[in-house]
Amino acid sequence: MALRNTMMMFFVAMACLGVCSGASSSEAVHSGVVYKVGDSIGWSIFGDYKKWTSTKEFHVGDTLLFAYDKEFHNLMEVNGEDYQSCNPKSPLALYAAGLDSIPLDKPGDYYFICGRNFEPDWYAMTLKEPGHCQAGQKLHVKVTLPTSDHHFVASPTPAPAPK
Repeated sequence: MALRNTMMMFFVAMACLGVCSGASSSEAVHSGVVYKVGDSIGWSIFGDYKKWTSTKEFHVGDTLLFAYDKEFHNLMEVNGEDYQSCNPKSPLALYAAGLDSIPLDKPGDYYFICGRNFEPDWYAMTLKEPGHCQAGQKLHVKVTLPTSDHHFVASPTPAPAPK
């Protein structure tokens, strides 16, 4: 009898929590996707980041994971103008850990570049592009709010109270 009463109280409490919190099966919660930038290539001068982004949709709640050799590369978040000109002089944020996780926490444009130059200098002079960004190591992602058919997990509906 005590077990039955305990179970009854449990189910009533669960039902009340669902009703009181306003949860319903039509609500959804964004489950966020972690994208490893460049996939197996990672963050390097060999990546084609325009092609990489062309096959993805980025939403608020997703995360970009940049994996790179910190001896040769870094990661800078910059504004759109500095992205276009590959200007590393005034980054919004600078990362140099070699494995950096960047949460996409608001809609809009995010711009990233590598601010490193080719070294030694004599080698850089033989190239058309002196810096990694000019060689293509830059990324632009457009982040939107999640839609109902993408990245969502339905909220659980509480079990009905036993009769």
